[in-house]
Amino acid sequence: MTAITVWLVDPNEAVWMPKCALKLLTGYDCPGCGATRALHAALHGDLAAAIRYNFFLVAGLGYAILAAAASWLPVSRRHERLRRAVLGRTAGWVYITLFFAWWIVRNILGI
Repeated sequence: MTAITVWLVDPNEAVWMPKCALKLLTGYDCPGCGATRALHAALHGDLAAAIRYNFFLVAGLGYAILAAAASWLPVSRRHERLRRAVLGRTAGWVYITLFFAWWIVRNILGI
């Protein structure tokens, strides 16, 4: 699904938009539940709604932009520290830990 499709079509109204298989089977939200709706809201400038649909996605967009910028910087000693901080093993483990923590917290708190 492209960003153009998500921008043009409201996932709340389109019955053909994919649904989360985990939620359909278990009733629990996965870490990605609400991501399409959050992206739709963010593309329309409604950041508050995007955060309500999927906080982790919205928070992760900042990290994704920083990671993309770090990977596009020219290779130099000056940029190496930023590249290691954003793209290194520790950053990966922090992201994975936060991903699973979000999965647990959103189901316990019902958010």
